[in-house]
Formats: sequence, C-alpha cells, structure tokens
Amino acid sequence: MKNITILGVTGSIGTSALKVLDNHSDRFHLHAISANRQLDKLLEIVKKYRPNYAICADGEYFFNQTGKTSIECDGITIYSGSDGMERICNDNTDVVLNAVAGKAGVTLSFAVMPHCKELALANKESVVCAGNLLFDEAKKNNCKIIPVDSEHSAIFSLLKDKPLDLIKNIHITASGGPFLNTDKSEWSKISPADALKHPTWSMGRKISIDSATMANKGLEVIEAHYLFSMPYEKINVVVHPQSLIHSMVEMVDGEIYAQLGPKDMAIPIQNAFSYPDVIENNYSRLNFFNGFTLEFLPIDMQKFRMLDFAIQCGKREGIYPAFFNNVNEYLVMQFLDEKISFLQIEGGMEKSLELLEKENFSKKLNNVDDLVKIDQLSCEIASKAITFIKGE
Repeated sequence: MKNITILGVTGSIGTSALKVLDNHSDRFHLHAISANRQLDKLLEIVKKYRPNYAICADGEYFFNQTGKTSIECDGITIYSGSDGMERICNDNTDVVLNAVAGKAGVTLSFAVMPHCKELALANKESVVCAGNLLFDEAKKNNCKIIPVDSEHSAIFSLLKDKPLDLIKNIHITASGGPFLNTDKSEWSKISPADALKHPTWSMGRKISIDSATMANKGLEVIEAHYLFSMPYEKINVVVHPQSLIHSMVEMVDGEIYAQLGPKDMAIPIQNAFSYPDVIENNYSRLNFFNGFTLEFLPIDMQKFRMLDFAIQCGKREGIYPAFFNNVNEYLVMQFLDEKISFLQIEGGMEKSLELLEKENFSKKLNNVDDLVKIDQLSCEIASKAITFIKGE
C-alpha cells in the first residue's frame, strides 16, 4: 500500500488521479490533498476518500468562505494558506503528484522532494524553469522524478534499458490543436471560447490555450531535454491528430518504438503511482477491432511560432526557458481575459524576447531564488511588450 499525496486535486489531472485510486484502492491510500480554491469540491473529495488531511492553499479565500483558518470535515482537518502547505511540505509520503498548473507548482516540487520517495510530475514548468537545479535537488534527496505528461511518460517507458548512445531521435507527438487546419490569416478572429475547444483532450484552460498555440509542445521539448539528457537536435515534434501514439523513440538502426494508448491521463498517472511495477488497467483500452487511422504530418514552425520561440529559449538555457514560460503564462491570461488577441500571444512573446536582450544583466540561472526575480522581470517585460504591440 503506497501513500499518495495529490497537489492540485480538483484540476483535470487530480480528477484523473482519483480515478486511479478508485480502481486500485487495495494498492494506493490517499494520504493528503491540496487545492487552491474550489472548497466545495475539496470537501466532497475529503468525504469520499477520507485522506489524513487536506489543504486549501488560498488562505484568504478560505477565510472568506469559512471565517476560520482551519475546519473539521467528518473528523478530518482542512488547513489553509501557507501553514497548510507547510504541513504537506514536511510530511513523509511515498508518492507526491504535483498537478498544480503553471509556475505556482515549481516551488512546490522543490519543497516536497525531501519528504517523498517519488515525485510524480505533471507540472512541466518545474523542469522547464528550474532545469538541472531540479534534478540536482532530486539526487541530493534520493527522490525519483517520474514524468506524468502522456508524451514523457511514453518516452520514459520506451527508453527503459535502452542505452542513450543507441537513440537516434525522440519524436514527441502533437495533436495540432484546434487550429491545425485554420489559415493563419484567420487567427486574429479567434476567441478564448474557440481556443479552449481542444479536438482530442479534455484539459484545463491554460494548457488548452498552450496547445492551441503549440507553446505547450515547446515546453515539452525543453522538458524532454532535461528529463532524458537528450540534445535538442535529437528531439523532434510531429503532428499526429488522433493522439493515439503518445511519443516514439527512433534507434540508430532505423527501428522506431512507439507507445500507443487511449486518450486517458489516468494511464500515465497510474504508471507513475505503481512504478516500477505495471498493474492492471481497469478503465480504458484501445480496441484494434474497431479500427482507427494513424496520421503523421510535419510541423509548420512558421505557423506555430510559439513552438519555435520555446526551442530557441531552451537551447539558450540560463534564464531563457523560465522567461519563456512566465511570459507565455502572462500572455495567455491576458488573452483569456480578452485584453489581447490570440495572434498577439506570439507577437507579445517575440517583443518580450527582443526587450530581454536589451536588459543589461546576467542571463545565468544560479539558484532557485533567481526564479522569483525572473518571474517579476518576465511580467514587467511582457506588460511593456503588450503596450508596444497594441500601439498604446
């Protein structure tokens, strides 16, 4: 029986993780959970799964809802704010699933590693922003990092027992998002509602926009570079609209190993929870007898420029990957709030990178504390970039 902690339990990844627990209650015990808000949903989960305790990370929201800093629910304590998160970051558990979206999850990855045996990582920003710092911390604390992204979970499995010098290329698949066949001349008319309609996956708002711009695939390329010690020249992106092949590994002899599976995030989450064992899947399978088609298309880097920007930043290393991530997050929120157009996301990124080059300071990433400064700088530069591209 493994004790599981889920950070971001009310999101799409957290919901899929609970499905795994439903199907394997004899193997996994839900030890602790956290959510930023959504207190009603958090309480429902507490009543059903009865973890040892739960956290509402937004302390101000929690106090406004309850008038207290902690409450009891069926004999289980719900903590709030930094005091609650401090409890999770100082509690021993077997596996911590970090499903907190965006840069908010980065500091949590560092905080929990000394207190768990395995970090099941759905927060790709932890790898993108922190790079080698994250893996140095994992090594120091003897904590295994298991990727949960469907693409990286696939690569993680495919690379098992394969020497890196025999790997020719890694091929990360991309659905192409909702605008794969939309002419770019139409992009300025795209609304947030349009961009949130992902053709193959059900995801959160921010990651859905990232999928539409292909920024998400750029983050995945950077993540693969660090996770698998693979040079960027060996990491390719290929459009695969059906999203049934999650990634492929090409060997030097020309053979290509592909991981196929249904579009269900519960599977990579289950693999992370059960690692190194492989256990029965009781909820989702591919049926070859029903028939399906597998298509592959080259990526248009001029159309999806956010992917190109991300790879450029990854290759430059230092603060650039974190800068790209933070600026992208800022621009996506501006788009969702209808303050900029869909097309201005890439315009804002291009201008932000141009403004960064004019800043006279070191572009090295020295320690985790630098991430706070980079975040502040990213927001300031992105704000200036928006003003410029809007002609204000």
